[in-house]
Amino acid sequence: MKKWILPKPIDKDEIINCEINYTLQKILTRRGIDVEEELKEFITPSQLPNPNDHFIELDKATKRIIEACQKNETIAICGDYDADGITSTVLLVELFTNLGANAIAFIPSRQNDGYGLNKKIINEIYNKQIKLIITVDNGISALDAIERSNELDIDLIITDHHKIPKNDIDIFALIHPELTPNNSPYKYLAGVGIAYMLAKYICDKLNYNIDQTTAKVLFCIGTVADMAPLVGANRKWLKEYLPRISSTNNNGIKAIISRLGINGIEITSDDIGYKIAPLINAVGRIGDTKLIIDLLTNSSESSVKKLMKECFAIHAERKKLTANIEVEAIEIAQKEYNNNKKFLVITKRDWHPGIIGIVAARILEKFNLPTAILSEAKKNIFTGSIRSNNLLKVNLALDECKEILISHGGHSAAAGFSIKEENIPELNERLNNIAKREMKNCDICKSIKPDAYVCFKDINYDFFRQLMYLGPFGVKNPAPIFWTRKCRVIDLYLIKGNHLKITLDDGSALIEAIHWNSSTKLRKNDLIDIAFYIEMNNWKRLEKLQLNILDIRKYSKIIELQLHNRIYKCELTKNKKIIITNTNGDSITSDLSGSIKKNKKAQNIYVQKILSFAEIALGTAA
Repeated sequence: MKKWILPKPIDKDEIINCEINYTLQKILTRRGIDVEEELKEFITPSQLPNPNDHFIELDKATKRIIEACQKNETIAICGDYDADGITSTVLLVELFTNLGANAIAFIPSRQNDGYGLNKKIINEIYNKQIKLIITVDNGISALDAIERSNELDIDLIITDHHKIPKNDIDIFALIHPELTPNNSPYKYLAGVGIAYMLAKYICDKLNYNIDQTTAKVLFCIGTVADMAPLVGANRKWLKEYLPRISSTNNNGIKAIISRLGINGIEITSDDIGYKIAPLINAVGRIGDTKLIIDLLTNSSESSVKKLMKECFAIHAERKKLTANIEVEAIEIAQKEYNNNKKFLVITKRDWHPGIIGIVAARILEKFNLPTAILSEAKKNIFTGSIRSNNLLKVNLALDECKEILISHGGHSAAAGFSIKEENIPELNERLNNIAKREMKNCDICKSIKPDAYVCFKDINYDFFRQLMYLGPFGVKNPAPIFWTRKCRVIDLYLIKGNHLKITLDDGSALIEAIHWNSSTKLRKNDLIDIAFYIEMNNWKRLEKLQLNILDIRKYSKIIELQLHNRIYKCELTKNKKIIITNTNGDSITSDLSGSIKKNKKAQNIYVQKILSFAEIALGTAA
């Protein structure tokens, strides 16, 4: 059962008269945004600074690329097999081709080559007499490949956003957000963000209209797919370009959108994250990335149709494989969990290496413990994929185990590695010891943090329109979670996939809701409290507001409020007064205007604080 952590009270003096309603202003204030001073910038981000002032080798790289395009050189674009790497690759291949170069995509095979630039690819490029390589979403840690490119006198421009190693690297140019100033709006660009920034800078230099390419749409897809923080340049560009996706001229993207049933509507970051990106990733995970690159760069309708069929078949196979592996992995994980393991290390030789990352994420979701899933990549060599909660940084954990690993890399929440089979037991022991150390005294119980209380009568199209001003939503700007008390179940039924459709009444209005993958047992007339997202349901092209329920708990007239390790029982009476009782049985009472029955204790600030939190807990304040 999830623990609900309710939001802090907001002083009414912090609410101003503006285009954003009272409830949404409270959400922004709780997220650290000064509504009076920063609202305009948040809703309509200002122009970005010249990237050349933030990336010291951008101009050098740009001049070399422009020269190559003007001389009709062949340029190798070396990408990665995930959605960020694929969109980055397509973005530069498309632009450089338009500018006169012969741009060729090189992406390693996940199964045969593993991640990133390698000597095999460098040799292949050299044999094609190519003298310029640009990496996207990889390359910074490919030390052997960098050395080989220097031996062969190939100009290597690395654009990457993964952590820069301590080793000195000798390349033609490095474009990396880690090297930007501390407060740079470009600091959180994903691979596709750096590719887009480079492409835009080149277009500005040549007075070429970047809208003649698919760059803006590809930026949106790759940025959301890679879960890049939606701040700075990411937020500004995504906010501007998301509405363009549905009207793209790219035949491959149009075909994907149509097949997914999201054509003709305004596409959101959720549509990318849950529909478009999984298709692209599926091909990279278990298929040949050339298929998806051809789909995104092909103008022939017949070719697009054929490629679409192949890509969606791979996507279906990926879903099937994932479901099968997940069942097996959960069974093993449950045993590990029951044995009080703090880091779940789960191994099976024949699991598909392209699927283990997805399964690791689902095991994490179920147990809220860092999880490593391993499978055999080649004889006696296993590849592992890790997903972690916010209590353990797995890239640092792997650093502590590096002497028993063949290779490793990644971020604090997601990482990958390869290891000899004989070293897996030691890795298991080490990771568990690290997890016990780092998560000592930590509560691993999953929690949910609603942003604001809302009555159903206040959820209307104008409210939703204002809510969308706060978007796009994603990492560093999550979609607000709302909550409502005492909702009566008016109607309910299961739909395909074990999803529960519910009609609810909170006493102010009726509204429809959905609870995905529901295991909750409900009956008509049950009273429940719910935490939810507010979203637009576009089923059969009919726009209708609905609640996407995240958690359900049984309604209770009396709420227990924990404040500074003290427990208080709060109750709302029929005449709209709040009664708060402490563990000694002492009570205070307040009407909703904030007046309190004359009581010496009620005069102190702490009692006022308890009352303000009680208003939140009982749903009488947002």
